[in-house]
Amino acid sequence: MISLALLAALAATNAHAEGFKATVGYENVNPKSNNGQLAGAEANVSDDWGFTGSLGYNFDDNWSADVWTGLTKFKHEVGIAGLGTVANVEHRPTTLTVNYHFMPAEKFSPYVGIGYGWVNVSGEEGVGALAGTQVRASNANGLTYVLGADVAVTDNVFIRGSVRKLDFDSDVTVNGAAVGTANVDPLVYGISAGFKF
Repeated sequence: MISLALLAALAATNAHAEGFKATVGYENVNPKSNNGQLAGAEANVSDDWGFTGSLGYNFDDNWSADVWTGLTKFKHEVGIAGLGTVANVEHRPTTLTVNYHFMPAEKFSPYVGIGYGWVNVSGEEGVGALAGTQVRASNANGLTYVLGADVAVTDNVFIRGSVRKLDFDSDVTVNGAAVGTANVDPLVYGISAGFKF
């Protein structure tokens, strides 16, 4: 009887520790305040909200890996000092992180993670002083970091709050001529609903 109870407890522990999880959230991509110089003038990039999703796997109680991405593209206005908004740009970020979860058995479980991220830039458009020109911005990739917490609602449902840092530096050209690098490097923060399966 004791052996059966012990086996049942171990099975329950393994079921809890390992398995897939998915989230859908609403998050803000907020570029850092100083976005470098374009054409010799200070540049600034606006923030934007969008839907995100992730798919992850728990290797055990503490360790997991997650792929996170934008379900919709994020849209930003690019401004230059003295000229106002000169371009619109869209991008879809994707990250792969390995995470460590603290207090995994508790209702509130914070975690930290590190990994690599990719930013796919598209939809560049010159406006204002650059209307009619061909504006292009390069894709970006680099290290990414995440800090978050999961709050259990049921055994399988949880709410997640997270903040992640993206390495996002994009080389910009206008009509084929290099005009500088936009140092976006945003914080991405928001809230998600998650399900374990």
